[in-house]
Amino acid sequence: MEMQVINIESRREVFWDDYLIDTEMTTAVHRLIPPVERECCFVFDQEEENFSVSYPNIIQDEYGYRMYYLSFNPNAGGNGKIRMRVIESADGIHWTRPMLNLFPAEGTGSSNVVVDDMDDSSLCVFLDTNPVCPPEEKYKALSLVFLDRAADRRSLWSYTSPDGYHFQKNRMVTDQGRFDTLNATFYSHVDGLYHMFCRNLHSDGAGGIVRDVRMMTSPDFVNWSAPVQLEYDDGMDFQIYTNNIMQYPRAPHMYVGMPSRYVERKAWTKNDDQFGSAEVKKRAAKDIEPRCALAVTDMMFICSRDGQHFHRYQDAYMTPGLETEDNWIYGDCFSSYPLTDTGSTYSFFMNKNEMTGNCPNYLYRYELRKDGFACMTAECGEKLLVTKPFCFTGSTLHLNVATSAFGSVYVEVLDAEGNCLSGKSMEVYGDSLDRIVYFEDESDFSAYAGRPVRLRFRMTEAKLYSMYFDET
Repeated sequence: MEMQVINIESRREVFWDDYLIDTEMTTAVHRLIPPVERECCFVFDQEEENFSVSYPNIIQDEYGYRMYYLSFNPNAGGNGKIRMRVIESADGIHWTRPMLNLFPAEGTGSSNVVVDDMDDSSLCVFLDTNPVCPPEEKYKALSLVFLDRAADRRSLWSYTSPDGYHFQKNRMVTDQGRFDTLNATFYSHVDGLYHMFCRNLHSDGAGGIVRDVRMMTSPDFVNWSAPVQLEYDDGMDFQIYTNNIMQYPRAPHMYVGMPSRYVERKAWTKNDDQFGSAEVKKRAAKDIEPRCALAVTDMMFICSRDGQHFHRYQDAYMTPGLETEDNWIYGDCFSSYPLTDTGSTYSFFMNKNEMTGNCPNYLYRYELRKDGFACMTAECGEKLLVTKPFCFTGSTLHLNVATSAFGSVYVEVLDAEGNCLSGKSMEVYGDSLDRIVYFEDESDFSAYAGRPVRLRFRMTEAKLYSMYFDET
């Protein structure tokens, strides 16, 4: 059967899925690349932050970076309120608490509160880049509001602000969902639509329920499509808590997510007694609800090209790690949203000591290579990566690639049927986000632009993350 020719033009293509890969001719394999823990970059040390700091959302604007989050402490002052707060950064790494004083002091540490009383622990904040967005609604926050708590009638409301500090409760966005999480929302310049990925539930077929994610779109942030449940290619029905789905900045035709996976054991056992966090789990069960003692969470990686059908790696992208006194609890691996550009890498943030009681929460930064969620890798001897037939525009091939000192990558151009059209490229080796590929005669790829071709990568001890063509 003739294979369809893909037109990639000059866009960046990442090697996280099989979209561009001919799996029958490829012997290299996919590898998930875990993030790297870096420094502790802020301490949430106010009384109301000592129990829970939830759903950090980061905005970058002309003033720098702002991280919005919810604080809640049922055992502290402030009448047990859920408050929306903000901290700030000039570089996206080092954070400080602003002295806003927008609300009368109540308890301690109220200087950075921007919304004084939220209905529930649910938050997404984003900068609306729609060119027709009213300036007074440039900053938007979304949160769960109960229409009738006794009847469990829920809705998602928007809070809007002209400056990112003074928020007003605006209007109900939708009532089609559960919403008790980070409902990831953004405006896309690719299709001119708002996209929302929100929480809902479905039956597991055996009398239980499964937390899932639904996608909705809107042309104007007023009229929304019916929510459609996401589909995954792994055949599993995992419970997904936060979804953290976003457009990938370097390839905005791609959607990526770092969802937290929720697992709840049926009963407390002697194994649970051995966790360093056993007392934390028991206290959370008492202070919040019993399932908090039995639930644990980790992080997965998902990607999609249409926002509805996702490739999901079954291996965890991140786990709670070696057991300590404050991990392997409900709330581990809840990432900030979205990614933060920190130069040659992307960063995200997570807090530690969640639900441990009367002690500070610590904000840690995690780092990943750009395009480096996953890659195609050759680990033992030479392996091949062969693409499907595609067309491109431009003359220069750029690779995001890493090899060992011994390792290498060679590139060959094939026709759509797999017949070789070129000699091998020069040897590519090293570790670069942007390595230009030349042939042995120092020519570029301009002779093959606009016609159906394949690329064959001969890889030894190498990782290939992405590629694109341009006129450089």
